[in-house]
Amino acid sequence: MGLAVLTISPIIVLAGHHAPAAIASSPAVASAPFAEPIARSTAIHDPELILPAETPTPAPTAPPTAPPTARPKPVIPAAPPPAPGTIEAIIQKAANTWGVSYPWMLKIARCESGLNPRAYNPAGPYYGLFQFLMSTFRANGGTNIWDPVQQANITAKMLAHGQAHQWGCA
Repeated sequence: MGLAVLTISPIIVLAGHHAPAAIASSPAVASAPFAEPIARSTAIHDPELILPAETPTPAPTAPPTAPPTARPKPVIPAAPPPAPGTIEAIIQKAANTWGVSYPWMLKIARCESGLNPRAYNPAGPYYGLFQFLMSTFRANGGTNIWDPVQQANITAKMLAHGQAHQWGCA
């Protein structure tokens, strides 16, 4: 005997050869459009199982934030021009003459001698604002190691010609 389909309200029961004779021989079942054999003898429809699967709710996302704003760089006021005749003014004039950085030269002189044109270090011996060896000073045209104008001009010339390696502070 083939399979019969019995419909009862929202529950559908597929009955096979184990169905009672009264159900299998009912005219509603006999005229059912399901005449194909089914592999399983009984299947029960559960309305809770056929509800469409719920799509997962996406996790809440943080609201978009504005891109970080760049902090303005602190404004460092320009140093006032050095007073005429001072060591700083001599260094600035030499830097301008040779096209090198005045703050750079000032930094070297502060590091090497504390802006003292008469500074002396017996380790070399080193002399002056930029602590020259006597041989280096003379090889670059210097005649008076204690003259701050000559010291500044020779240093500016050496820096302009790529000789910054002569100073550890550069």
